[in-house]
Amino acid sequence: MNTPAALTELEHRLAAPGGAELSASLAERLTQLEHAARARMAAGLSPAAFQDCLAVAEAAQAARAVLAQRSSQPVSDAGAAVPPSAFTSLSR
Repeated sequence: MNTPAALTELEHRLAAPGGAELSASLAERLTQLEHAARARMAAGLSPAAFQDCLAVAEAAQAARAVLAQRSSQPVSDAGAAVPPSAFTSLSR
């Protein structure tokens, strides 16, 4: 089975030693960003500014979900996360 190659610098860094700590740090920063955007929204903004903050909050939430999904994937022998395969022995 071929191990998928990391496509971005971030994927390389997350797959390297210390990747779990980096993932946790990024998730925390994204949480702070989302909370700050939602606090600004709650404080009252113009419609355009509200839409901008909403987009930031949703993007931060989505990025955290990607990090969480990546950290729950099995790790290959090379240390990189292995994405779930569309083909299994049962799908033949």
